[in-house]
Amino acid sequence: MAKVLIYSLVFTPDGVSNAYLYRDLAAELQRRGHKVTVLTTTPHYNVLQQELAKQPLTKRWGGLYATSCLGPVKVIHIPMFKKSPKHVIRIISAIWFHIAALFIGAFVSGRQDIVIASSPPLSSGIIGRFMAWIRGAPSVYIVQDVFPDGLVRQGKIQSKMLVAFLRKLEKLVYNNNNAVVVIAQSFMTTLKPRVRKTENLRLIENFVDTEFYQPLSRHNDFSGKHGLDDCFVVSYVGNIGNAQDFSPVVQAAKALQDLPIKFVFVGDGIMRPSLEQQILEHNLKNISVLGYIPRDVTPWANASSDICLVLLSPHIQGDGFPSKIFSIMASGRTAIITADSGSDLTRVARESGCGRVVPVGDADAFVIEVRKAFEEREELVAEGIKAREYVVINYSKEAISAQYDQLIHELCPSK
Repeated sequence: MAKVLIYSLVFTPDGVSNAYLYRDLAAELQRRGHKVTVLTTTPHYNVLQQELAKQPLTKRWGGLYATSCLGPVKVIHIPMFKKSPKHVIRIISAIWFHIAALFIGAFVSGRQDIVIASSPPLSSGIIGRFMAWIRGAPSVYIVQDVFPDGLVRQGKIQSKMLVAFLRKLEKLVYNNNNAVVVIAQSFMTTLKPRVRKTENLRLIENFVDTEFYQPLSRHNDFSGKHGLDDCFVVSYVGNIGNAQDFSPVVQAAKALQDLPIKFVFVGDGIMRPSLEQQILEHNLKNISVLGYIPRDVTPWANASSDICLVLLSPHIQGDGFPSKIFSIMASGRTAIITADSGSDLTRVARESGCGRVVPVGDADAFVIEVRKAFEEREELVAEGIKAREYVVINYSKEAISAQYDQLIHELCPSK
């Protein structure tokens, strides 16, 4: 048994996907016999009262930090500013989190045999390594996205001095942790030239809770409430942000108004106002934006769909992997995926035998694929069954946590 410290910017009861991911990982590692402690923030992405009720926080040291429990897992929360779209506030928040983590973690988290830190931000890899060093323990850094490649490609980071600084920070992170875990094969290709010891790179993909996401009835309370019972539903469930390209959906809605197809967006994000403005400008009656829903409702949103969407912007190009594909597949649904031919998403679609891949940025091909899915709608049920079988075998929390368990035993051979 190893004492494991998970260092993550988000964790439950915050209502965001990575928070649920690390909650499940912590619980699975604990189930496998490890003693897990989590060092994280107070909820600041989606503060949900129902989640707080399940995992209440208790203030300590006059509110300097708080604690909660996830079964036997101890969780230490550092107060955090509410999520902001302003980069300056996000940078200040990250700096505060790191400084507070060093002090509070040193006094509160106790001795640890291994530290597992997660991106974002990239700097978590430095803090995680330092916390491990002062304990004489190995450290692991999990790369959830390749930073700063996407922002540089978009032109959002143009300063050569800043890019040079971030490249040096990358080298520090990748070359000073005992293991660097990447969640997609494409990340391996990108990072190999940046890592001195390529044997330290490990591929451990993300997972999905296949008990939470299950095949459910197509006609249900959610579909009835939102008028989705008598049409062919093409849905996007998730963050409406810069990493997604919604223009093909708008074009498809304009081109297919003669068919009983309804496009449904379930979620929120910084690009939602822009999307809603496009819908208004084109007077599109076949697109609905339902906004954020609690996590407990998302399986029903997937169930209310005939086919789901996984949408990537052209600037992503292998820098990120949307794990929503796994929750779609676990729900017994198939998807239209915008991805490059060599991407991990395309590989998943090919290996599973389900999913329809459209080249990123090709709106005309997307329209054709939606029409084809509508015409072949009787075949989608069988595709969904194959998708469910594939993800249960390859991407369940049990299967992936076993790989982390193996890594922990490798780095802590006496435990």
